[in-house]
Order: sequence, then C-alpha cells, then structure tokens
Amino acid sequence: MSSTTKDMSTDSTGLPGEPRTLKSRVLEGGTSMTQDFTPVKQICAHLHAFHVYADDPTRCVEANHYCTHLNEDIRQCLIYDSADSKARLIGVEYMVSPRIFKTLPAEERKLWHTHEFEVKSGLLIMPTPNGVPNAVWDVAETAEMEDIAPIYGKTYHMWQVDRGDPVPMGPPQLMGSFTYGVDYREKARKREGIPPLRSILVHNLSRQMERLLRSVLQNPRAAAMTVFNGAGLFCACAWTWENVVTIQKSEGPSMYPTFNIRGDWLMISRRHAYGKDIQVGDIVRYHHPLILGAQVAKRVVGMPGDFVCLDPPYSFGAGTRPDMIRVPEGHVFVAGDNLPWSRDSRTYGSVPMGLINGKVVARVWPPSQMEWVRNPLQPVEQDIS
Repeated sequence: MSSTTKDMSTDSTGLPGEPRTLKSRVLEGGTSMTQDFTPVKQICAHLHAFHVYADDPTRCVEANHYCTHLNEDIRQCLIYDSADSKARLIGVEYMVSPRIFKTLPAEERKLWHTHEFEVKSGLLIMPTPNGVPNAVWDVAETAEMEDIAPIYGKTYHMWQVDRGDPVPMGPPQLMGSFTYGVDYREKARKREGIPPLRSILVHNLSRQMERLLRSVLQNPRAAAMTVFNGAGLFCACAWTWENVVTIQKSEGPSMYPTFNIRGDWLMISRRHAYGKDIQVGDIVRYHHPLILGAQVAKRVVGMPGDFVCLDPPYSFGAGTRPDMIRVPEGHVFVAGDNLPWSRDSRTYGSVPMGLINGKVVARVWPPSQMEWVRNPLQPVEQDIS
C-alpha cells in the first residue's frame, strides 16, 4: 500500500476510507429514486473473462464486462473485478466491427485484439443467469457469440487490483484476455457452426497476390525485369541499412522527455559503430549486454578514463550518491535521460564500445516532431591561468 494511504482507516471491503454512514445510505437511496441513469440502463450484456497484462502475461485479473451497444459497429464495456455489489470499476473495453477496424491507422491497430479465437475456442462466456436452464442459455449465448466473433476490442485497466493497489495508480495498462473455470471444450463444440472469419490483413494480402500472379502470367518478360530491378534495389537498401543508416522504433520511458514513451521512430547512423567518434552527450544504440537480441538507446555520460557518479538505479535522488567509478578503457558509461525509470550502466556496468552499433542522429516520426538529435552537452573551458 502506498505511503499516502497506509495510515488511513479502511472500510469493510479493505479499501482506504471511512465506512459509509447511515446518512450517506439515506441520501443515496433518495437520489437513486429521483435521478435518471439512462446510460447505465443501456447495458445489455455481461461477459466474463480473465484479462492478462499485455506487458506481463504472468499477471491476470478477473474481468466482468457490462456492455452497451452504441450502434451495430461500436460497443463499450465497463469492466469490474467481480459481479457483486462491492465490485470495483477497474477498466474499460471498446469494441468495433471490422468495417471500423480497417479504417484505423496501422499503429492504432496494434492496440486492438480480435475475439475470434476466444469465441471459436469456447473461452469467452456469458455467465448463466440464476434460474435459466443451461440448455436454453447456451442457445442465447451462442447467438451472441456469433455477433462478437468478428469484432475487435481495445482494453485498458486503470486499477491494478491484482497487486493490491488501494486506489487506481499509475498509467492505464493495455490488456489481453483469456477465460477459465468453464468447460470450454463443450462450448467449442456447440460453436462449431459459427462460420470461420478471415483476417482483414490476410484477405487484402490474398487479393494483392492474386493480382500480382495475373500480371506475371500476362507479361512474363516485364515481370522478370521487375524482379531483377527489385533484387538490385533490395541489395542497395540492405547495404545502406547495414552500413550507413537505419531506422528503429523507440519505446519505453527511459529516454523521456527526449523521446516519447512510444510512437517515435529514430534514425541511427551506422558510421558510429564500435563507438567511432562518440562523445559524452551523444545518444548511442548498442546491443544489450545482458538480454540476447535486445538493442537499446542511452546517452553517453562517461568516456574511457572518465570518473562518473554511480547513482542508484530507479532512484529519484539522482546525483545525491557520492560513489564514483572510473570508466574502463574500451568502455562507455551510459544512462537514460529519465534516470528513475532507466536500466543502464548503473545496473549492468559500463558498456563495451564493441557493442555500440550506431548513434541516434534524428527523430523521423511523428511528422510533427521530426528533428535532428543534437548533443546538448558542451565541453567546459578550464581557466588554468
């Protein structure tokens, strides 16, 4: 529990705050009889699942969806951690039809998930209401699943109840989902009649391949020249990509505010591989010394022979620790601009210059923030007179 709430009293649900008084209950009863809750009354479906965190699939939380249909193409769901009267509102999910989904930008589509697998496998359920025979409810549930199967969902949780947060804390978390505790094999059998769905992307690719094959058969000589020219262009691009310049997406908070947490694309100069012409203040890309295959970008704060302050990682007291180390020969000391949220040389030590494979020279996306990345650190002129 956070320091802001650990000293507060809790109510019967374990939440921080005083229990509801009789006065509050009376006032709530009166207002509930006089006010109109039209948006809430439009809820028409209850779906049950267990959501997993997109960035940490080992964590999951129960998710009860209470959904409203805005129209035939858009739905919205309130997500609670349980189905009882003390349930906490922990997130929201928006659902759109394929017709809406295919109009979204490519980057936006990455935040959405399809429900086809969940439906066809029987992993998505609508809890059976009390008093309704299972056989009757299965018919209604399967009909609803036919509507849900083709639509796409975007889910965010604001309250991380699984880690014991007393109130919603931190940024919203993108979620995925799975469901258990039901006979999903039996549900899958009953849903076999739901027609298979073709991914929009696969469908578009198939049409493009069909047109390409038709053009090749109609003019094989032109097709051969196209292949030859394409191969030459590919080789030129590959050489440029490997030896001159490359583009890489930047994600994560470690270099904020220099770069956004997500959505930035950076231009990397390969001329600076192995630390060639690198100076203090440059942002370099290098192979992570501990994580195989990972590449990261950090700012150089110490060159070989320099003395640097060894701040503790994940600390908001950057610059307060007196410990100093000397950067070994053939190494650089790197750190993120957002020190409390950066894993860098303070965590795994100085980075061998042989791991450096480029220098960040520009941000090329988004268009509104295109700019050259300049070194903000200037050498100090010492007065030795």
